[in-house]
Amino acid sequence: MKYNAQKIIFTTNLFRSIFSMVAVNLLIVIISQKVHAQQSSSSATMRAKTLGIPTLDEMAGEWTPFNDIVNPPSLHNGHNMLIVDRDLTSYFFSPDGWLYNLAAYADPKEPSVWRRGYPAVKLLLDGKEYSAQDTRQGNYRVLRRNLNCNGLAVESDTRMVNEQRGVLSQVIVTNTTNLSRNFRLTFRMPGSLQPDGVGVANEFQRTGVISIIRPTRKPDKVDIDAYIVADWNWDITLLPGESYTVGFAAGDAPVKVGNTDGFIQGDIGNEKGSEIDVRVADWAKRFDVIFNECKEKWENRWADSFTPENQHFSGHLPILKTDDLALRRNYYMSVYTLLALERTQFALNPRSFVTNGERDDATQFYGDIAADPTIWALLEPANMKATLRRWLVQNPRNSAWLDLRQTKGYDSKKYEKIYGYASNACHFLWITDAYLRITRDTAFLDEKLENGKTVLNCMDALATDWETLPKGPFGLVDFGGNECLLECIPAYAHCVASMNAQVVWMLRHTAKWQALKGNPVRAKSLRGKADAFLPKVMRLYKPEDGVWYSYQSDGRRLTQRHAMDYIYAGMALEHDLNPSQKNEMNAFVKRELFTRDWMRAMSLKDESAETTKRADHGPTGSYDVWPALTIRTMWRLGDPKAAYDFYCRTSVVTREGSFTQAHEYYGPNSAIYAAPVRISAERGNMREALGGASFADVVINTFFGFDPESTDAGILIDPKVPRPFKAELLNINFSGKDLSLQASEKGVAIL
Repeated sequence: MKYNAQKIIFTTNLFRSIFSMVAVNLLIVIISQKVHAQQSSSSATMRAKTLGIPTLDEMAGEWTPFNDIVNPPSLHNGHNMLIVDRDLTSYFFSPDGWLYNLAAYADPKEPSVWRRGYPAVKLLLDGKEYSAQDTRQGNYRVLRRNLNCNGLAVESDTRMVNEQRGVLSQVIVTNTTNLSRNFRLTFRMPGSLQPDGVGVANEFQRTGVISIIRPTRKPDKVDIDAYIVADWNWDITLLPGESYTVGFAAGDAPVKVGNTDGFIQGDIGNEKGSEIDVRVADWAKRFDVIFNECKEKWENRWADSFTPENQHFSGHLPILKTDDLALRRNYYMSVYTLLALERTQFALNPRSFVTNGERDDATQFYGDIAADPTIWALLEPANMKATLRRWLVQNPRNSAWLDLRQTKGYDSKKYEKIYGYASNACHFLWITDAYLRITRDTAFLDEKLENGKTVLNCMDALATDWETLPKGPFGLVDFGGNECLLECIPAYAHCVASMNAQVVWMLRHTAKWQALKGNPVRAKSLRGKADAFLPKVMRLYKPEDGVWYSYQSDGRRLTQRHAMDYIYAGMALEHDLNPSQKNEMNAFVKRELFTRDWMRAMSLKDESAETTKRADHGPTGSYDVWPALTIRTMWRLGDPKAAYDFYCRTSVVTREGSFTQAHEYYGPNSAIYAAPVRISAERGNMREALGGASFADVVINTFFGFDPESTDAGILIDPKVPRPFKAELLNINFSGKDLSLQASEKGVAIL
């Protein structure tokens, strides 16, 4: 028999390729088992299972190619944030705030780059550095891997020490060949050697700060390059399929500084320098214990958030039970997003929430957490009340955020126009109104604040603040330029429907609290102001199109096709819009904003679409708050099925992990209905953001209708409306008691 040599070669190569694919897939399973062997064993994990909530491992994102990611995965530890780099071991961690630079905040020597904070620890195999091919956000950790490192597969696991300035990293290297493999593994980092000749200290990366890095195994050899770059080296031999595990611990602390020959030198022998070295050495020595504690502490915090009378939070969140995996995924991922941004180091309150981890770590933007009033009131009523004491004395016409480190003081200046965000007044009232309705702490209305006014006085002042703002056509309020509204849309300015509609809402809801406190005359006056202002707002509606006009300062009338008008006007005027107007507004959103997996903040048909590219507020994506609030508005305006279906479709974006500041469309098909979506990093869109918690809020206050009145008139909104899903919401922390609800095609019933 004659054989064709080319066929033999082809067949042999094909066999090798198939064998290689099987081997790689088997290797992935082997590595995964080795890395995750302890996942199901911890008592913290069992707490989640006992409660009936998903574990943090179940909530982890998917393995995603790094080439598809523009905003890498992150970690939080109750004090700080870390973001991984695109290699296998380094990361960005600047615990003093402003983790990364926009061009506007750039260091002149490092324009528009991430601030690393700690020195970069790089992994080399036989002298070569490999990038991470894939990554996965795991909530209490970030995983990275490269399965093709010249016959070796590498997976790294990065974690942060709970509420401390510490980072732990573990690397597993596996021989993927069918032969014994000899290689050198190196950890390389800038710095100088400690007296023991192993630990590395970096004193020059940040003035006044020393960083210490120590390995989990003693290296076979340590090299130092002119006292600037240190190498830890291990010479390793692995049999086929065998693995080697090594890692490092890193931490930092402030130190005394002096200037020597032009270089900033830290006094590593002083008390703080010695203290952090001892701490890092302990982490490295007890690495497995501390490494597992990173997970256990996060899982216990996770379980605490759903446990009545837990030892950490002043309240707790309801447990969602459902077979609808998309509903379940979004709800719990939204809660995780809130917990990731909890901070426990500020004097304002032992438990506070920052807007993003990348910013100065005490920054709380009003608008982001204002989208989450229900879960804030349920989980942390004590923190919410403490925060409101600070919010309500702030000047609504100035600034856009609260510094959680400041417990006293406020701006009492009289401004003729708005210099902060135009939405401040209504956001302050949204949160105060929700706190009062859900906690039933109506005595808070009589509490005197730092400015000498009661809470109710402050609410009244906020509800009527618009009266002294500039006016436009028909007496509409001019809320200022685009810098006071959506920032990136020059045409979205001045007399916009969103803010003018909120005038009506603020007056009406403040009137309810005035009436409750026995002030019927003032309540009637506020309602009269709302009734008189309503026709002015309705002049902005564009019939048959479902959108709203705005008036510029020069009197020009423009058509706005933006989610903000739909949300804020729809929410405020829910009972004033007629059925045709509601249908038209809903049709606009479904026609021009919704896509398969996400939504556009601005319609592609908007006159400003070509010049507005920012993902959070433009046509290329959406701020994560807009989908959740759009869903709530659409449900309340009469289309619960479309709202719910869209909610479930958005769950695919959590494949990258938690909710964030904005998701964007990308690639050549970014303008189509089925456009791919990813977490945005464009123009400063940051990783986790408080607004992402709104996806849990809408489940509670809309899908289940838990939205109590200011009086005892009612707890549930539209309980008889059929629900397009089946689920239970257990242990809602309402007025000192736990309430449980069941939703089905029959509506919502109290269990």
